[in-house]
Amino acid sequence: MNTNNETSRVSKENNPKIDLRVMKTKRAISNALLELLQKKSIDKITVTELTQKAEINKGTFYLHYTDIYDLYQNALKEHLNKIVDEIDFMNQIFTEPDKFSRNLVMRSIQKSIFMNDLFFSKQNIPFNQSAQYYFCSALAAKVLSCHQIPATHENEIKLKFIFSGSGSLLRYDSHEDTELIINVISNTIKNLFPKF
Repeated sequence: MNTNNETSRVSKENNPKIDLRVMKTKRAISNALLELLQKKSIDKITVTELTQKAEINKGTFYLHYTDIYDLYQNALKEHLNKIVDEIDFMNQIFTEPDKFSRNLVMRSIQKSIFMNDLFFSKQNIPFNQSAQYYFCSALAAKVLSCHQIPATHENEIKLKFIFSGSGSLLRYDSHEDTELIINVISNTIKNLFPKF
């Protein structure tokens, strides 16, 4: 048993400078990715050009990500979390489900939050198979963080079900069905969470 190595490992884990370095490195990688995405799609970006842009070596990149697509998925997930953080009516889901449903549908119809978004450009859409899952997970996490309901796995699944179904309806159904969609979403919330 080598206590010196164990002590060294523990002190490194508790050292805020190490965390700060990792944060700075990941920020540099993320900024380089965003800059490159303005010029080309993710499948045209190489680790070499990304690491040069981020001013890091390839070894450092591979400490954090398995490949360029792993980086992209992490960046997409973080990007969607930021979008969800800006949604200001999530706390209405249980107290005013009708109003919440109307806000959700009308904001989706009036302005797509993904319009002119680098991650949702025509070239990058094929790499976004997990986007709906990330978005629904972020929405569910935000609702659970409001502490209106217990943060159980069952409640998380119910919320993901609501958001995933809502997203599909809003994406594929006609705007002529707006009132019906609002009612379906609101009634689903009331049925899945009857205590409210």
